[in-house]
Amino acid sequence: MSDTSGRAPIDLVEPVNRYIQDPIAKQIVAFLKDTPVTPNQVTYFSVLVGFASGYAFSFASPASMILGGILLEVTLVLDCVDGQLARAKGMASEWGRLIDGIAGYFAYLAVMVGLIKGFPEHGQVLKIIAGLIIVRAISYDYCKQSLVTLLLHGYDGMEREIQNTRQKLRTKMSGVLVLYFYYMQAQQLFFRGQWSFLRLVEARDQDLQLDLTFEQRQACYEKIKILLLLWRWNGLDLPLFLLALFAVLGILSTSLVSFAWVMAVQYFLTLMAHHYFVRRI
Repeated sequence: MSDTSGRAPIDLVEPVNRYIQDPIAKQIVAFLKDTPVTPNQVTYFSVLVGFASGYAFSFASPASMILGGILLEVTLVLDCVDGQLARAKGMASEWGRLIDGIAGYFAYLAVMVGLIKGFPEHGQVLKIIAGLIIVRAISYDYCKQSLVTLLLHGYDGMEREIQNTRQKLRTKMSGVLVLYFYYMQAQQLFFRGQWSFLRLVEARDQDLQLDLTFEQRQACYEKIKILLLLWRWNGLDLPLFLLALFAVLGILSTSLVSFAWVMAVQYFLTLMAHHYFVRRI
């Protein structure tokens, strides 16, 4: 029997990543893999490009909007490059993944701040869009961590990641890991109605459930494969790519309200579908 549950990571990849960002990133990685450039350096550079994009957007002139849109797309591509480069150089690490995720939020926050400064008359709708992007990003990351790991390896990836982070914090306290721990707690609260403070989690050892068998993973995939296809349209990169595209085309200000409505309705319907399909497993 073929492992159809192994399609889960592919099913969940955002189309804009799969067909635009990732192919461009692969070409850059092919050039960088034999150079001294490290994945973390690419991550830091992507943040600088993101800040430059936000700065360009803040002027709101036709030329600066085109520049800001191009720089935003470069930021999105570089966000793919660092992970691919880490794998190509054998430098992938949990710390690098944490830094990549946190850096991305800073870069995209700078973009939204720049847009709000450039279009103060659309400040409220831009804040709503920024909030939706953050919520979508957190939700999408949760699905990758929880559902994909469940289908590929048979265990709850979110619960296992919380336990691993707790163990690391027992060994050495780290502000970044504490932030990451509560980031996962926010995901738990939103999707499962659960929340634990670090001091309480440290005081007890949670029993992890037994891993699912191959047949159980297959059955789970068949039940939620439609859900994976729905979530692929709710990631972080698609709305940012569309903002960059609107800016380059010169239609950003006239598209914001309808864009916010579409994002909100799309996310709400996906969230309803998520709770329906997850109850099935």
